[in-house]
Amino acid sequence: MGAARHVACYQRWIAGQEAGLGELEASSANAAAGRATDGELRAVVERCMRGYAEYVSTRRALAREDGAALFAPPWCTSFENSVLWIGGCRPSLTIRLLYSLSGEGLEEHIEEFISGRGALGAARGMGLLGITARQLELVNDLHRRTLRDEDALSDRLATLQEDVADRPLLPIVRERATAAAAALGAGASCDGLATRTRLVVATPEGAVDHEVDAAIGRYKAGLGRLLEEADELRMSTAQTLVTEILTPRQAVETLVAAKQLHLKVRSWSRRGEAAVTQPARSPVTLPPAPSSNP
Repeated sequence: MGAARHVACYQRWIAGQEAGLGELEASSANAAAGRATDGELRAVVERCMRGYAEYVSTRRALAREDGAALFAPPWCTSFENSVLWIGGCRPSLTIRLLYSLSGEGLEEHIEEFISGRGALGAARGMGLLGITARQLELVNDLHRRTLRDEDALSDRLATLQEDVADRPLLPIVRERATAAAAALGAGASCDGLATRTRLVVATPEGAVDHEVDAAIGRYKAGLGRLLEEADELRMSTAQTLVTEILTPRQAVETLVAAKQLHLKVRSWSRRGEAAVTQPARSPVTLPPAPSSNP
C-alpha cells in the first residue's frame, strides 16, 4: 500500500509537470508577442509554485512513513537515480540553469558586476534573459547560501550513514558472531549443543531481531527528516529565485527550461533503458535440412 502511494504521488507530479510546461510555454509565446501582461505571467508562475508546494507537502507525509524509499525510487530509471541528491535535484541546479540560460551576454560582464567595476547601469539587462546587475548580485548571494545549506545536509547524510553501521549495527553483529563462535567452541557437549540451538531459534535465517529492527527504523526516520529539509531547501530556493529576484517573464522562461530539462531527461533515460532491456531480435529460422533417411 505504501509503495502504491509513492508511485501515485510521482505520477501526479509528472502529469503536473507536463501540464505546467504547456501553460508556461503558451505564456512565454504570448509574452514574446506582447499579448501577456506581467500580472498574467505572475499568476502562471504562482500556479506553478503552488503545484510544487503541494508535491512537497505530499512527499513530507510519505517521507515520514518510509524516507529510504525516496532516495533511490524504483519508479525512476537508474540514470535518474544516479543524479539525485537526497531524493531530488540539487537546489543549486535551478540557479546554474539560470546562469546557463543567460548565455554569453551575462558571462561577458559577470566579473565586473560582482566586483563592482564597470560603467553599465544597474538597470541595464545582460544576456538572453536581461539579468540586471542588482539581480545578479541577489542571485549570487542566493547561490552561496544554497551551496552552504547543501553542504550541511550532505554532511549530515554522511554522518547518518556512518553512524548506522558503526554504532547500532556493528556491535550487534560482533556480539552475535562472538556468541556463535563460543557455542561452536563448546564442541559436542550437551551444553554447547543447547546454546547453539538457542542461537538458531532466536535468530532464524532471514529474520531481523528487535534491536536491529529498531536501529534500521531510526536510520529510516533520519533519512525522512533529511529529505524533508532537502525538499524545503529546493522549494525555498526556487521560490526566492522566481518570485523575489526575477521578473515575471524571466521567471516563466526559467521554469520552462527547468521543466523541459526534467521531462526530457526522464524521456531519454527511459528510452535508453528500454533499448537495453528489450529482448534481442530472434534469429532467422532456416528450414530443416532434408533427412538422409528414406
